[in-house]
Amino acid sequence: MRRVYSIPKNAGQRAIADIIENDIVEDYVSRGGVPPRSVRTIEDVFFEGRHIDIKTRDVDRDFSMPNLISVDRLRKNKDKHIEYEFVDYMVNGDQAIVINVKNIPIHMIDWSVLRIQNLGLGQLQLLTTDNIPVYNGTKEDWYMRLVMETKSFYVRQIEKFQQMIENVNKQFN
Repeated sequence: MRRVYSIPKNAGQRAIADIIENDIVEDYVSRGGVPPRSVRTIEDVFFEGRHIDIKTRDVDRDFSMPNLISVDRLRKNKDKHIEYEFVDYMVNGDQAIVINVKNIPIHMIDWSVLRIQNLGLGQLQLLTTDNIPVYNGTKEDWYMRLVMETKSFYVRQIEKFQQMIENVNKQFN
């Protein structure tokens, strides 16, 4: 899927991503997909029983670790088929050129490239979009690991905040 998009002069990364994502959503809709009904949905498009969230990446940027979904929302939607469409692109002048697209269900992403980070109640973050290893267990196993990783994250958060409380007590006593 090599697509080329004209981009406005001085367009930022988010503007370029919106152009690409909107075009992909329109393509799915033209084939029977359903666009999101609200801004709070977990997907950019619903297509053939899949909740597809599109994540774009400018391959020429050094830092790009996409936030996927909050662990709370993921837990509430665990019975749905959640899939990510990772779209790599590069900017050349006034064009954004898609160079790679891959779709992968969330439960097929190996835990070696996933982390729960400190945002809200915990945000599942992908550490790389290059050569994403495939999880070898079942979907149920993957979600059991999510529970374990979430608990571990919360324990670390508790420890961090306990240390912060101790530091505040030391400063003001």
